[in-house]
Parts: sequence; C-alpha cells; structure tokens
Amino acid sequence: MITPRRRAPRKEAANLRDALRLHTTDVHEALDARLSTLDLTSPEGRRPFSRIQLRAYLGLAAACQGEAAEATAQLSLVIDALQADLGRDACAMSPPLLRPALCPDAVAYVTLGSQLGLAVLRRGVPEEDRAGLFALTPDTVAWRAFCERMRDTSPEGPAAEQVLDDAIGAFRVFDEATRVELLSHNEKIQRPIS
Repeated sequence: MITPRRRAPRKEAANLRDALRLHTTDVHEALDARLSTLDLTSPEGRRPFSRIQLRAYLGLAAACQGEAAEATAQLSLVIDALQADLGRDACAMSPPLLRPALCPDAVAYVTLGSQLGLAVLRRGVPEEDRAGLFALTPDTVAWRAFCERMRDTSPEGPAAEQVLDDAIGAFRVFDEATRVELLSHNEKIQRPIS
C-alpha cells in the first residue's frame, strides 16, 4: 500500500494547486511505478490496466457520490468507456459498498490529472488498439479551470487540509485497485497450464 510522505512545509506552496502537487508527489510516483509493470503495447497488458482503472474510478465515483467538481462529466465518461471496452469483465466489478468519502476537489485532481498522464501512455498503444480509456482525449478545459481555481485557493486551513488528505485517499483507491488486479494477474501468469 502507498503511504504518504511527510507533507511539504506550507511555505513551499503558494496555493492549493502547488500544495496538491507537493503533497502527492511520492504516492503518485509509487503508483506510476507499479502501473508501469504492465506492457500497454499488448492486449495482455492493457486488459489488466483497464480493469485497474475501472475498479479505481468506480471507487472514486462511490467515494464522492459522483460529484467531482470540474471532473464530474469526465469521471462518468471514463467509467462508461471502460465498461464498454471491458464488456463482460466490467460486469464483475461494482463500486465498493463501504468507501470513505472523498471531497469532490480531490477526486477532480486525480481524475483530470490522470487523463493527462494517459495521453502520454496512449502514444505507446498502437492506433488500431486505442479503445476504451485509450480512445478518450483529456478534458484540458476542465483541467485548466480546476488548476486556476486551486491557484486562487489558499493551501492553509481545514478545507485545504481536507482536499490534501483526500487527494492521498484518492491515490490509495488506485493503489488498492492496482494491488488487487496485479495480484490476480500475476497469479494467472504463474499458474501452471493444466
């Protein structure tokens, strides 16, 4: 499981946008390292990657009750694209029954930010294989609006603390989904052929 690093001193963050980046760097990098073990150039790597994404996004949607600030529409779009792409596999996944609540801004940060990261990953996926999540383009308008609002928000106070802590919580949702799927994926790979 990812554990958050010690929070950067507030004086290093001019606004909540900077604080989010500073506060989540370690958990973000740890998650990226885990996900990078999957070869997205092959269907065998893309399938578990998409399952991780669906499991995590369903968890985020449940945790914020579908309200993700500027990312509300993108969150729904991503889930729909993943469910359509995964077909029968998607039916086996449902949102967790008990998920700690996450504030909409934290879910927006992770949802919109991850779409930008996916744009980079998409380049490694053969064009003819870009389906589901890999067929979507990031909502850069929503991302810019979110970042602008966060730049106008102080990194101090209870509301900022909630966003920062919940952003770590949102990354933990992805970490949990990654751990579950990679364990299952690796078991399938290591299981002897019968």
